Amino acid sequence: MLEKSSPTPLYVQLKELIRRQIENGFYEEGKAIPSERELCRAYGVSRMTVRQAIAEAASEGLLFTRHGKGTYVAKRKIDQALDRITGFDKTMAGHGLLPVTSLVDVRRVPAGEEIAAALKVQKGISVVKMVLVGMANGEPMALYTSYFTPELGVPMGEKAAELSRQGRAFTSFDLYALVDGTKPARARQTFEAALLRGAAARLLRLKEPTAVFVVTSVVEDERGNPVEYRIVHYRGDRYRFSVTREVAD
Repeated sequence: MLEKSSPTPLYVQLKELIRRQIENGFYEEGKAIPSERELCRAYGVSRMTVRQAIAEAASEGLLFTRHGKGTYVAKRKIDQALDRITGFDKTMAGHGLLPVTSLVDVRRVPAGEEIAAALKVQKGISVVKMVLVGMANGEPMALYTSYFTPELGVPMGEKAAELSRQGRAFTSFDLYALVDGTKPARARQTFEAALLRGAAARLLRLKEPTAVFVVTSVVEDERGNPVEYRIVHYRGDRYRFSVTREVAD
């Protein structure tokens, strides 16, 4: 219950109470919480207090409001640290979700200017494009589009098809060890926000246009040679990225 004699404002207490109720499963993801009137009556507070608590909880990603319909529990965001690359299966499993990867497409395409520059090949040369969708509890979470030279891309595509048929969770990073026994050494990456439209949005089951995080990577082997050009679209409503940074002098 709320402590009216506490120095902590009532709306903060109510927000934290709602947080705990969400965390312990009392309020389920996607389900409505009690109305403002019901919360006022249950906790003996004013409607202004309830509205402040809901607004704070919404700003922290705990709740969202549908105009004229009520307030609902938001889906938990996936915390993705930027100081290391973690496998999709481990990330999802760490959040209590069941991961599966779906192979959407593997085919040869001519290398455009950006892809050719990243892989250090001639523009127009045939490369292998592989598209994967990472799913968690049956919901699309991330769209992976990778480009390889044929020597690597063909066996990578074959192994991806095999794992997808088996209902396994994986990304291209998991395939290297299965194809040639090696692991990528590093990835040079850029991060940006974008609006997703068209086929990519439909693969993630998103309304158009929708904000996503876009991570573009040039994956290198131990000798510094590029082996993969990869673009990942992460759902903005399901992911949150974090990093610890040093303060410059």
